Amino acid sequence: MSMSARRQFLRERTGPIHQRLDECVGTFSDIPAYLRYIRGMLGFRRPIEAELAATRLPAQFGNFTPNYLADALERDLAALGASPAATARSEAKPMSKLCADRLLGTLYVLEGSTLGARLLVRRAAALGLHAGNGAEHLQKQSSDLGNWNAFAALLDSAREVDDETMAQAALATFAHALDAFEKA
Repeated sequence: MSMSARRQFLRERTGPIHQRLDECVGTFSDIPAYLRYIRGMLGFRRPIEAELAATRLPAQFGNFTPNYLADALERDLAALGASPAATARSEAKPMSKLCADRLLGTLYVLEGSTLGARLLVRRAAALGLHAGNGAEHLQKQSSDLGNWNAFAALLDSAREVDDETMAQAALATFAHALDAFEKA
């Protein structure tokens, strides 16, 4: 599948901060590093997912539903004997005026993480982690590209999008993720 012009635009605009986030996530070559990763993900996703869940998606989104992972992240922490209450809490900046353009930018980051999860699930497996033992969120995220493909189709077909507003929302979402990982 060739990358659409819109996805290419977002990829180019967010490339530097995406790379910084990837470097911050690291390789989690041991359980303490993996726990830091889970805490960072939970600090990133919990506030955004809560706001998304309280938002009515525009009609143009059809039946698309974001992939929510925060509960699975909390179960992963519990499976590894870590308390979810010990998670670093990142201050989420309100996703002001959750218009379609901002939602597309935010969801580009959230749903796009599915692609990276396919690599991360292998790293977790090397630590002996799997869906029933600390890697439920990765299994949920990486086992099916259906949600990413549905979102990519939505992104490609969206009309009358303010690309700059969409890009700013994606950048803000990456910045929130980076902040959460730095505090984890």
